[in-house]
Amino acid sequence: MVKNLILTGGWAHDFVTSAAALADVLEPVAKTTIVDEMALAGRALDDGEFDVLTVYACWFTMTDARYTEEQRREWARTTPDGFREAVHRHVRAGRGLCVLHTGLLCFTDWPDWPRLVGGDWTWGRSWHPTPATMRAERHGSDEHPIVAGIDHVEVFDERYCDIDASPHATVLLSSDGPEGRFPTLWVHEVDGGRRAYSSLGHDGVSLTEATHARLLRRLVVWSGGGDGGTIARIA
Repeated sequence: MVKNLILTGGWAHDFVTSAAALADVLEPVAKTTIVDEMALAGRALDDGEFDVLTVYACWFTMTDARYTEEQRREWARTTPDGFREAVHRHVRAGRGLCVLHTGLLCFTDWPDWPRLVGGDWTWGRSWHPTPATMRAERHGSDEHPIVAGIDHVEVFDERYCDIDASPHATVLLSSDGPEGRFPTLWVHEVDGGRRAYSSLGHDGVSLTEATHARLLRRLVVWSGGGDGGTIARIA
């Protein structure tokens, strides 16, 4: 059983409900603790008891002109040094990092975050259409255990466009549409540990779709160091 810490909360999503749904989805494979503050997450990571940090949040500096001062007062966050250092210690100890949906947008004042995630959301270029039914399909011929027996996932979600996976990451799923083809799910290994990202997960409707839920369980177990045979058997 993987010990999983979810950092959640932030802008434009019902994270209270969705993070609870995520923990329920992961319950067969992970014992999950949920926190909604970076400082709390940092202290929890420093206890060394968690195999995986899952970032399912939307905390960022909100410097773009589209946001009002009232919105910034409630939702804007800078990234505490203590949290950054705790995350670095966590990953350098060989522990896992799993980032979901808006986690790619987080920590805009932390230059090292895209390297840890293995990709980036570029403000002013990356975007998503209105939520709709979307399909993400196997990317290439990689036989990674996370996608063993899964050719595609179809969910009602936000299709992230013009996001970038690192050249060092392995893209496992991508989505196609009139806007172009873009990565949806990727994995990579850096600093001695495993990192995974999925752009899916706008809400509980997406998180609890059967194939998506299966992928989420595999992502977290893989990030936590699970072996390929065990991961491929996760239903």
